[in-house]
Amino acid sequence: MNNISMQKEITLMRQQNADLQQQLAKLTIESNTRIAQLEKELQDTQQLLQNYQQAEIELKAEQAELLALFNAIQDVIIVVDAECRYLKIAPSCAPLLYKPPTEIIGKTAYEVLPTHLADLFVGCIQQVLKTKKNTKIEYSLPIGDQEIWFEANIAPMTNNTVVWVARDISDRKKTEAALLENETKYRNLVENISDLIFSMSLAGTFIYASPQYKNILGWEPSELLGQPFAPLLHPDDLLLAQKSVEEMIATNGQRTQIEFRHQCKDGSWRWMRSITSPMLNSDGQIIGFHGVLSDISDRKATEAALRQQEAQYRSIFEAVSDGLSVLDLDTGKIVAANPAFCQIHGYTQEEFFYLDPTDFVHPSCFEKFGEFINVIKMGGEYHTQAVDIRKDGTCFDIEVTGKLLNYNGKPHALSVVRDISQRKQAEKEQRRLTTILEATTDIIGIADVNGNNCYLNQAGQKMLGIPASETDKFHISEVIEPSMLDKFQTESLPTLLEKGIWSGESKLLSRSGEEVPISQVMIAHKNEQGEIEFLSTIARDIRDRLQIEAQLRQQAEDLAQTLKELQRTQAQMVQAEKMSSLGQLVAGVAHEINNPVNFIHGNLTHLEEHTEDLLQVVNLYQAMNLPEFETLSEEIDLDYIQQDLPKILQSMKIGTQRIRQIVLSLRNFSRMDEAEFKEVDIHEGVDSTLMILQHRLKEKPQFPEIQVIRDYGSLPLVECYAGQLNQVLMNILTNAIDALEMATRKEELPTITIRTAVIDANWVTIAIADNGMGMSEQIQKQIFNPFFTTKPVGKGTGMGMSISYQIITEKHAGKLECYSQPGQGTEFVITIPICQPIMA
Repeated sequence: MNNISMQKEITLMRQQNADLQQQLAKLTIESNTRIAQLEKELQDTQQLLQNYQQAEIELKAEQAELLALFNAIQDVIIVVDAECRYLKIAPSCAPLLYKPPTEIIGKTAYEVLPTHLADLFVGCIQQVLKTKKNTKIEYSLPIGDQEIWFEANIAPMTNNTVVWVARDISDRKKTEAALLENETKYRNLVENISDLIFSMSLAGTFIYASPQYKNILGWEPSELLGQPFAPLLHPDDLLLAQKSVEEMIATNGQRTQIEFRHQCKDGSWRWMRSITSPMLNSDGQIIGFHGVLSDISDRKATEAALRQQEAQYRSIFEAVSDGLSVLDLDTGKIVAANPAFCQIHGYTQEEFFYLDPTDFVHPSCFEKFGEFINVIKMGGEYHTQAVDIRKDGTCFDIEVTGKLLNYNGKPHALSVVRDISQRKQAEKEQRRLTTILEATTDIIGIADVNGNNCYLNQAGQKMLGIPASETDKFHISEVIEPSMLDKFQTESLPTLLEKGIWSGESKLLSRSGEEVPISQVMIAHKNEQGEIEFLSTIARDIRDRLQIEAQLRQQAEDLAQTLKELQRTQAQMVQAEKMSSLGQLVAGVAHEINNPVNFIHGNLTHLEEHTEDLLQVVNLYQAMNLPEFETLSEEIDLDYIQQDLPKILQSMKIGTQRIRQIVLSLRNFSRMDEAEFKEVDIHEGVDSTLMILQHRLKEKPQFPEIQVIRDYGSLPLVECYAGQLNQVLMNILTNAIDALEMATRKEELPTITIRTAVIDANWVTIAIADNGMGMSEQIQKQIFNPFFTTKPVGKGTGMGMSISYQIITEKHAGKLECYSQPGQGTEFVITIPICQPIMA
């Protein structure tokens, strides 16, 4: 009876064993099929990259394929930040989520999951962000009416985000549980699975290794028994494995999962995923470990290839010179933009995420933007030209191409933008230039380097009788008048080819046989290598000009003399106008200064009297010896005020008297009220002029004071134009000062001597001499010529002495003479009649 019962139990166990083998075989086949599919897709992608011809189109297509592959993966794929806040969730993983995506996105794990799981997740995330290394964990969640186990691979993305990839391992968990419960019964099953099974002591030496070690890593199990496990770990992964064991011991039995590189017998390395559990004795103490190693080398290679591919796509996206952007078809907002797009518009990538289309699309193109969105939504491709707005408010022309793009599992618009402002400006300039060329009456033509005509404007077509349809069907030699061909070939053309330009006069021959004399410029246009690309010419019909030139030559001769007279008269009028304006200004300033100065000067006497009265009152108070008065006197230094106040008033009197003298001199010099002949005091005019020039006579840092010697005779009042005579005196004295400042004779102080006298009873003479370096006889002959000057450029006009000469000789019927010798100084002598003769 016992044998029958035992046989039934064995039969049942064999049946269960067969079922488990079938399940493992099925899982193995599905896994291999999936890996093979990924390898095939990766090979296809690499082939596409190698045969890349249409960069943007194929790139977007491959991105769409990768995105579709991403969406097809049934694993849970989410992006979370350091606080385990759900940022992104793959649409395909909704059935395996603890809650619907809409209830999870934007929330933290503590708001969604049980506390113990939230603690686990946050700890893993922070560890990954800190170490910058991937980690794996296993956990279970109640999904629907089932408890689903997941294996999660957590990898860093940025400094603050990680990607969480979790796979449903419920079936595997059930299998592992069955294996653990029936370890002895299912040893044959364990020996034949594709994963590597191991057991090791607490000291880290092998006490069991499954036969798959031979198949995958090349090690015979017997070679490993009793050997330490640590030397087979990659040095970079040793610390991770040690921490995993420490965590297992610290948690008293919690299973750990890590990925590391395992050394093969041939010295190579393979990536393995280890799921390790502690072995406990009857007292619950850890006596060793056993675990399962899965070969994930192919998966790692695939992940590396995908990362490399993504980096390549990203580098192309970042490096392309055209502006690339991805737009949300629902909101029209930009969700991604390459540096070129940001640079074109002047915004940063972060700023674009907060902009609406109306912020950078010109209002005139809103309708086009709507068409762009609609066409892309319908799966079409859109191309247009539009206007965008930069961050600084300036507008620029763009060329836009758009097409549909699957981005983050959602249809978006991919926009390719090119700045065509310069091209638009060039087209505009070309149209403007063509309009000008067609509107001008000159002949404008362009020919290639062989002389075949390429362009001829309307004026040239009309003048030469060439139809517009034939402007590019003749050689330029056909329109050159035969007698000019030899000059063209031996002179014009060689000069043009050598210097790049030729200008001169020539003759053209129209198709009607008419000779057309022209003034012509030919230009050879060269490229950067210095090679001539084409020739251009501008020619003007000079038949009318030649006729007019003959007339103008005669008129020019007739006008030459008139022009000289006009120039002379104009110079006089300009100078007179300047002096008139100066006189008005001087008179106005003198008048405006005179009134307030007279007011101040007149009141100073009263102020002096009042001050004396106040000082007497102060003296009385001093005699009273009042304490308050004595304190105030000390504070304000009353004794000093009593002494200084009269001095201040006296200084003010002297100052106002000096101002009154200067104002009088200004009024005398301006003589605005003496436009006609009037008897004047010559000495008064001389003194007024010297007063005005006083600032130039004073001592300067590197030049001594100019001495003025007045040798005045007894002169009667003289009839003259006072203002004009003052102008002459000003010109002569100014020139004398200039001459002294330029150079003086050694060991002599700069001196100006002014002598006046009466000669022959009816004439007066005014002589102004300086002890400068004098002038040559040649300069003396030109001294009264218009526009002649010996002063530096910009300092003299050459009109002062010329106008002075005319004022004395023509206006006053007198004489102005110059006497000078080099090194002996210069003297100007003015002689005018005391009474002007009556003009008939």
